[in-house]
Amino acid sequence: MMLCDSCGIILIIKHQIPKDYSKQTVKHYNRTQVHRGVCVSRCGEHNVTSGWYDAAQACVSAGVAQYGLEAEVLSVDWCMSADSPPASSGPGRSLAVLVTVLAALACLATAVHVLGDRCAKAECNRYLLAFSLKRNYDILTYDRSKPRTDDRMKDVACIEGIRFLGMQCVIFSHVMLIYIYSYIDNPQFVERIYDKFAWQAVLNSPLWLQAFFAMSGFLTAYATLLSSKTKPITFFKCLMSIVNRWIRLTPLAVFALWFTVAWFPLLGSGPQWSWLVTREAHDCSERWWYHVLYVHNHLPTGKFCMGHTWYLAADMQLHVLGVFVLLLLRRWRGAALPLLLLLVTGSALAAGLVVYFYQLTPIVTAQTPEVLRTMFAGSQILTLLYLPAWMNLPGYVGGMGTAMILYYNNIKLKDSKWFNLLFHSSLFLGSAVLLAGAVFLSDSPPPRWAAALYAALDRTLVAVFFCIFMLGCFSRCWSAVRDALEWRGFHTLGRLSYCVFLIHFIVLRITLASNTQLGHASLLSMASLLITSSVLSYIAAVPLCLLVELPLIQLWKAVTEGEGPERTPQDQPPAKPFDLVAQIRRRHEAA
Repeated sequence: MMLCDSCGIILIIKHQIPKDYSKQTVKHYNRTQVHRGVCVSRCGEHNVTSGWYDAAQACVSAGVAQYGLEAEVLSVDWCMSADSPPASSGPGRSLAVLVTVLAALACLATAVHVLGDRCAKAECNRYLLAFSLKRNYDILTYDRSKPRTDDRMKDVACIEGIRFLGMQCVIFSHVMLIYIYSYIDNPQFVERIYDKFAWQAVLNSPLWLQAFFAMSGFLTAYATLLSSKTKPITFFKCLMSIVNRWIRLTPLAVFALWFTVAWFPLLGSGPQWSWLVTREAHDCSERWWYHVLYVHNHLPTGKFCMGHTWYLAADMQLHVLGVFVLLLLRRWRGAALPLLLLLVTGSALAAGLVVYFYQLTPIVTAQTPEVLRTMFAGSQILTLLYLPAWMNLPGYVGGMGTAMILYYNNIKLKDSKWFNLLFHSSLFLGSAVLLAGAVFLSDSPPPRWAAALYAALDRTLVAVFFCIFMLGCFSRCWSAVRDALEWRGFHTLGRLSYCVFLIHFIVLRITLASNTQLGHASLLSMASLLITSSVLSYIAAVPLCLLVELPLIQLWKAVTEGEGPERTPQDQPPAKPFDLVAQIRRRHEAA
């Protein structure tokens, strides 16, 4: 079979019928604009001045002529040559060196840990043991219902189950998105979802992202409050908390970016590969440092560089605000309610005013198929209403408030009838807020003031109802759902959520971009891709967690925290210097 050079081309069909159909820009694709992957080397010779443009035009003209149509090629981009091997790059070689070093350190540290009975207590091995697979596996699979520090942390063990289920919802939303902007043979399926109530609700599902912000705010505030008696909150501690958060998020995020730029384009080929993979690698090579600084949620949209990680930027910015708010509230506890209400009210008011004066639809992802196909290029809804950190204050501040109620409140909420009623209905009430947004996707949407009111209240109400649900779970209100969320298996799956969040889009792109045929969008195909990408993401997340995420976190802890209280109990005698050779000899003699 003859190999070929493939390019992604965009062409315009010159006919009145697709023009008339495309006038409904809210729900329809621009059917006059066709995207194709073409084997351009079979269409004609490569021209030095025009590249593959003339060859692509010849191919397109011959293809549409049989239907009595005319077409003009607008662009020929992301070409891939079949006879030239992928060029090796500096980032690719350096990433290979890094992976080799991490693997070698993991093997060495694991060997020392396994062979030495007391190496975990040996001062000289403290930094090396951060890379031990045995130790990091124990951390990954640790039972969260048996906390190492404060016993009160066992009440929040169910948060791992919430993380896992929430991550499945995130993956499904991205499965839906990738079908919209990849190549499918039934684009009418995407166009029809705007008219079906169930899909309209799905389009509004990003409201539940406030749950992740709420969990982040809760864990930050609750952990800080629990340690405040022995480690008072100070300005320096706030700065260290920000540094710790950066260290917690950045190594794995940079590794994923590095992989996307260096190795991702080398993993496959095909007519969709350049559009879905090579393009992202190119964009990430230009934008990576914005990601390292966590400001990429304020960049212009339309680029393909790990767009889903905007959440990390918003979360980091909210964390910076949150730790200093905790510093103020620890000193002036009586100002907690007014200050938190002020932050939430300001965010809600800003959302309402933005929707009103910019005449926007309050449903974040309910934008035209063409906007979604270009990764929200030029979208005001995304840049003004969805991505800024201050627009997501309700969830984060609600999580902080939940932590304060749980920490300071001596009332047993599980014995309160009215709170149990709120707790059991909270998720239904939050879903009702989500469903109410479907009216703004109708052919005759409500007036502008109603859209502004909904935009001001939607995230606030969803955050409030989710925080009530969290508070009920952590207060141990009786519920079959809470019992299910405390399942032991969720402890490990929840701990892998960050790795899965970073890499699941890579798995999705590999799955679709390697397909040499057009995809077919349907509920069954989406469910199939959800299961496939979820399973593959969790499998790939295990080595990432054990070799990259946990080792660097443990190394940072070894540098900043020293031995730590849990490694060397005070009631045990001090450990003798560790002698690896003597240990091996004694084991051999005993055998």
